[in-house]
Amino acid sequence: MAKTEEHRWAIDALDEGVVRIEEDGKRLLTIPRYLVPSDAREGQLLRVTHIDVQGVLTVSVAIDAEATTAALASSVATTKRAMVHSKRHDPGGDVSL
Repeated sequence: MAKTEEHRWAIDALDEGVVRIEEDGKRLLTIPRYLVPSDAREGQLLRVTHIDVQGVLTVSVAIDAEATTAALASSVATTKRAMVHSKRHDPGGDVSL
């Protein structure tokens, strides 16, 4: 019987030969660059599927453009709300120390 699992990786950084990812919003991992699509970029979300059939593991890693777009839109909206809230409480001007 096949066992299938899916995970979501958010690309935090691409460095020389390695990628820092956040897995399922829970933990940060550093993995070899060759484990993600060659056109993957920082900020993108990846859909990771692994299927275990009688001890043979097949893993696929794909850029999830739809989820990336939705996450970016959510981030923009959150930032906009925070800015509006901040402007209500911050009179502006120079900072005095």
